[in-house]
Amino acid sequence: MAEQVSSLLVFGSINQDIVLRVPEFPEPGQTLKALSTSRATGGKGANQAAAAALQGTTTRMIGAVGNDPGGSEARSALEAAGVDTSPLLVSDGAATGTAYINVRGDGENTIVVEPGANAVLSGKTADSVFADARWALLSLEVPETEAMEFATRAQRHGVQVALNASPSLTGPLPQGLVDLLIVNEGEISSLAGSAWEQIEDLPTAVGVESVVVTRGGAGVDLFQRGVPVQHVPADAVRVVDTTGCGDAFAGVMMAALTRGAGYQEALRQATSYAGRAAEHPGAMSAYFLISERDA
Repeated sequence: MAEQVSSLLVFGSINQDIVLRVPEFPEPGQTLKALSTSRATGGKGANQAAAAALQGTTTRMIGAVGNDPGGSEARSALEAAGVDTSPLLVSDGAATGTAYINVRGDGENTIVVEPGANAVLSGKTADSVFADARWALLSLEVPETEAMEFATRAQRHGVQVALNASPSLTGPLPQGLVDLLIVNEGEISSLAGSAWEQIEDLPTAVGVESVVVTRGGAGVDLFQRGVPVQHVPADAVRVVDTTGCGDAFAGVMMAALTRGAGYQEALRQATSYAGRAAEHPGAMSAYFLISERDA
């Protein structure tokens, strides 16, 4: 009898990224000339799903796009990565979301997002989407209430829930709704306060079983109930563009957990992959390039 393959559900945003490479971020009232401009499919949800699927993990994308060229391009890009796009909502009343990304010479970025169809994504999906799912990964470039609704439904179907709380939550995290919280230092400070490192039991304080805090070049810390803090160092890399590195980390980590890896191994894979993504321009385009080089 063949072993059942578990799947990862990704609930989140899908955007068209407009990327401007700039010599410096503009000050208020200042006009700068971009060094170059490019367009690509992005959005936290789409990036995470692509990164996961490119690891060979069965991945379904629950998101919304417009009935426009940007939506068609996004579906094609996701399918090229191996993502199951059958649950996608295509909206006739809203355009595909757009992200305007400035990338500075040192790889740092600023992002402004126009939500478009992401704003009409509903968490009330068909029960069939949860079939054979082990984990659901959520992020917050979509309506927060709908993400929490999807998390509730996933939990009812016995699916474990991971939340990449980015952008930051507007209020406290509902207790017991999320198994794994993935955040950077700014996001955990918003949830637990600036003294979060001094909290004796961080997962209990924010109402989850496990917390992963990403710290850029300083690596990653894993907090679990009743277990000492575990640290995974980051690899030394030549940073070209940090756009999508957090998404790469979350997608690869959840892909590994879905395939049955332990937390330490999943974190090791994700940290290494995010570092490699930073060495290339773009987000999803960097993931494809890594896969081509690994083939």
